[in-house]
Amino acid sequence: MLTPDTEKLLTAYRIIGTKWTIHILCALSQGPKKFSEIYENVPAISEAILSKRLKDLQKEDLVKRTALTHPLLIMYELTPKGAALAAFIPCLMEWFTQNMND
Repeated sequence: MLTPDTEKLLTAYRIIGTKWTIHILCALSQGPKKFSEIYENVPAISEAILSKRLKDLQKEDLVKRTALTHPLLIMYELTPKGAALAAFIPCLMEWFTQNMND
């Protein structure tokens, strides 16, 4: 039987457990970026997968897509909800540094 806490954890994992999501959140935590800038910051991801992940993150209200005109420019940035989620990434890296560098 699932408890409310277990359901919360499973939902969070469904969102952040998808391959490349943490990398994209990390790249965008440095500020708004064009698609090409995100692509350059996430090694080994294909353009098709990056596009899909960005759409998925938009559906979850973690990433905002803005189209600017003159010239046409698409920018991606973290929403407040996305920034709150991305805030845990330094903690994860610190945990790795303290525990996995044996």
